[in-house]
Amino acid sequence: MADSTDKLLRDYFSGRLKLMTEIDPKHKQEIADITFCLSVIQPEHSQVIKRYYSDKFITWDEVVSEAGKSNSSLRKWRNDFKTLLNIILQHGDEFLKLRQEALQV
Repeated sequence: MADSTDKLLRDYFSGRLKLMTEIDPKHKQEIADITFCLSVIQPEHSQVIKRYYSDKFITWDEVVSEAGKSNSSLRKWRNDFKTLLNIILQHGDEFLKLRQEALQV
């Protein structure tokens, strides 16, 4: 079953999230957070995430088949990415503050 993170990622890859920034500016930060998370994971993992969420008609089994990896490995990649993203979405400002404090020491 899809959760709110899945919906957010679908909106990001479809371009809908960018359009939503005109209504609510908070979406700009979500775009930045997703872009950041995609940039810090391994490229192979990023490709799987992009492939799955950019095409609403593709099934997870098709992504697994295309990647040539095990279902459990790809699920772990996706779950780890969603965990990272949720941490950044919920605590990103705190990380920036801690980083700034560390740089001042």
